[in-house]
Amino acid sequence: MPLTDQDLEHLERLARVKLSGESREKLRGQLARIIEFVKQLQGIDTAGMEPRARAAGLKPPLRGDETKPCLPREEVLAASPDNRKGYFAVPPVIEADEL
Repeated sequence: MPLTDQDLEHLERLARVKLSGESREKLRGQLARIIEFVKQLQGIDTAGMEPRARAAGLKPPLRGDETKPCLPREEVLAASPDNRKGYFAVPPVIEADEL
């Protein structure tokens, strides 16, 4: 069942976008391929298969946590455009009259 213009209009409203004719047709084709792929996946017999959190039960390689010396505060602050009393100084994001 191909995507109708109403389907695409509904998706545009949900996404809060307005597509041009060319973009709409490109999206229609892309969505049709995605829907076809999902249909193929639904056709796979998974009876007797246990759900898995990872493919083939592999565990991701993790590195151990190691403490390392960090940069000296003075060096980091020297690279900042503005600092005061040992801290980064940034412009206010909320003005006092907005509180």
